[in-house]
Amino acid sequence: MASKILLVEDSDSQLEFLREGLTKNGFEVETAKNGAEAYKKLFEYLPDLVLSDIMMPAIDGYQLCRLIKNKDETKKIPVILLTILDKKIDSFWGKKAGAQLFLSKSIDISELVRNINATIRRYPVSDEYKAGIAQQISTDNSAQSQLNIILNDLLLKSVFANEFRNLNDFMNYERILVEKLFSLLSSFVEYSVAGIYFASPDDFSENILYLDTLGRNLSKNLLSDIQYDFFRKLEEIKLIRDNKFEVVRILLGKEMDYTFTDMKSKIIIPLVFDKKLIGGICFYTRSDTDYASFRYFDIMISELLAIFKMKYQYTEKEFMSVLDGLTGLYNRRQFELGLEQEFNRTKRHPADFSLAILDIDFFKKVNDTYGHQYGDYVLKTVAELMKNSFRKTDLLYRYGGEELIMILPETNIEGATIPVQRLRRAIEEYNFDYNGVKAKVTASIGLTQNFGEFKTAADLLKSADEALYKAKESGRNRVVVHEGKDE
Repeated sequence: MASKILLVEDSDSQLEFLREGLTKNGFEVETAKNGAEAYKKLFEYLPDLVLSDIMMPAIDGYQLCRLIKNKDETKKIPVILLTILDKKIDSFWGKKAGAQLFLSKSIDISELVRNINATIRRYPVSDEYKAGIAQQISTDNSAQSQLNIILNDLLLKSVFANEFRNLNDFMNYERILVEKLFSLLSSFVEYSVAGIYFASPDDFSENILYLDTLGRNLSKNLLSDIQYDFFRKLEEIKLIRDNKFEVVRILLGKEMDYTFTDMKSKIIIPLVFDKKLIGGICFYTRSDTDYASFRYFDIMISELLAIFKMKYQYTEKEFMSVLDGLTGLYNRRQFELGLEQEFNRTKRHPADFSLAILDIDFFKKVNDTYGHQYGDYVLKTVAELMKNSFRKTDLLYRYGGEELIMILPETNIEGATIPVQRLRRAIEEYNFDYNGVKAKVTASIGLTQNFGEFKTAADLLKSADEALYKAKESGRNRVVVHEGKDE
């Protein structure tokens, strides 16, 4: 059975030339002089392939191709576009329109036939699919009306995407970015409560779920349930290292008991890029809602992913500038700032905080014996043990060389001794093994507190350093505590 070709060409001579050539090569050919006529005949003729010129009046080849590919009932029909214009740009637009092939009008007829046969074999149109096309003949198949639908849809999608992209200017201002996002989302998504969470590359940062309640108050139980549901969903993808999610901020409304206590529908969407969790969004409603059926759902997720990716990369860049590259701990400059800030804060608002300095015992010997790569491995491993031994609110630094520092806010020296000793034991018991070379390592630690005897942050640091010196002088692998003077 001969394959059916719908040939579209506005030049009479070219149309006759191609029709004759295709007919001689065994194809059944129906012709149309423009895109509008071709689109109408598509539903009557049911071709196996459309071969169309690009340059035609009113509806050109690109638009005809877009019309065919935009409709589920016809999109499987393969399209080959012909042109005498610039190949690069025409090929680009032809692919964007959905054409299977883009060929020059000067192509030899035998080569054209070869390409047509190869395309029909690769994209066969079944009789069942054609029957479905035929059923559409009673509907409005006006090319212009369908084209208007497509153009309006493209315009809406473009405007929709641009609304999100206009938010890029607020990457430096998280609270403003969140408010702008909620304002945009609430303009086209039905929800009773929406949530936004930006992940951070900093394991010790707060995990904040921002909520928009559209001015309504929620019960405390409902707030707790939403927070639990949201972060449990993120935990399921197993990209979250620490499952402590502590803070919920309400943009609108206040946290108090209210009759608004339950939800019927919800959707929670983790946003992941490069195998890293970069954030998440959620929507809750009091009515039955299928969020995934939202007309521009995929575009919304794509644009949100782009925003969250940019926000994460901005945060990551800022974060990396304050980190020690080897250990992932905060660097010395950040320690100096952090110590000064904590010391001054507790002077204004009296509170305890503790400071500990750790020095890896005989670290030079480790480097000399096993090499500097082994030494780097030990430093990174001790840093990981530190992270596992302290709270998210504690601040960990690499001071220099093999010296690491811990600031423990709101913690007196008795309370600090527990995690500090836990860290010392963890290092002592750890079996260091790098490239098959095993070793045991210990650490000495000096611990102090912001006693009243210290007038400056430098005095406090000096006392911790003196305690560390005593730990090393008295045998190493121990914690020595600075004894505060009575005042």
